[in-house]
Amino acid sequence: MGPEELAIITNPQFINATFQAGESWYHGMLARAREAQALAQRRNSFEAANAQYAIVNQQILAGARQQNEKWKAFANDLVKKHDEYAVLAKRLVDNNEAALNDEMNLKRAAMRQLAEEKARSAEKDVGIARLQNDLSGVRGSLAATQESLTYERQNVAALQAENEKLRAALSAAESDRQRLHEDNAAFLSAADHFEQKCKDLESDLERSQHALQEEEAQTLTLSQDFQNAHLVNEALSSASLSVLPLMEQTRGLWAAQGKPSMMENSLASHCRSDGQPLTVREYLWFATLMREMMAHNVPDHLVSTYCPVAHRGDFLTRPVAIQEKRPD
Repeated sequence: MGPEELAIITNPQFINATFQAGESWYHGMLARAREAQALAQRRNSFEAANAQYAIVNQQILAGARQQNEKWKAFANDLVKKHDEYAVLAKRLVDNNEAALNDEMNLKRAAMRQLAEEKARSAEKDVGIARLQNDLSGVRGSLAATQESLTYERQNVAALQAENEKLRAALSAAESDRQRLHEDNAAFLSAADHFEQKCKDLESDLERSQHALQEEEAQTLTLSQDFQNAHLVNEALSSASLSVLPLMEQTRGLWAAQGKPSMMENSLASHCRSDGQPLTVREYLWFATLMREMMAHNVPDHLVSTYCPVAHRGDFLTRPVAIQEKRPD
């Protein structure tokens, strides 16, 4: 290293600018590290709350599904029983109506028999004296027939009353069945509401899990940035300590050869990323910083950020060509 390079390195302005830039960057990295730690703490609390929420949500879902199944089974059982009762009541009504028809047929037969007896009595009016005893028997038979007819009428009335009761019971059963259908519809509507609520809770759980995954990804990114910042900080500190002796040595070599300092001379062999030639001072700094970053395994995109030079692949191995300054 020549005297010019060493002069550049020992220049107070250069040293101050270098260390101020390093300190600013270091403090910025510390602030981001604190933010990453706070975010990690918040993520841990959010993860615990989300886990508790998931457990409660699963319990609510399980309870709602079990209650829904019980309601459906209860409603279906009631409908089935009342349908069977309605069929039985209908059968009893039909049997009673058949019995009533039979009684009415017996009544008509008795009336026809009575009419026939009256006709025979009218035909035998001429021999009424001779048939007095037979007429008494016929009158007794007629009385018995009338008594039987009265009894049958009473039976018919009783059957009609029983039929009316059965019709009322059937109507009540039909009303109960209709009410049960309405209750079942209400139960099914409530079950649908619970299922929709369960779906909403599942959607909330999925959104919470997605948010948790985003928080974890962000925390991982901040952790990686913090680690990379630590590596860059170490590289900057090492480069700052190494470049000053290197520049001083370069300046001493130039002085030993009787040459003026060429720290501010441009290089024909190395340029910035914008195409502008690097000075010798800039080359020494970027070359030292690049070596330190590579030694500390700093990611390539950060090396490009802190060492904005062209053709970085052979930057350290390419021969250095210093342009001579023209006299004014």
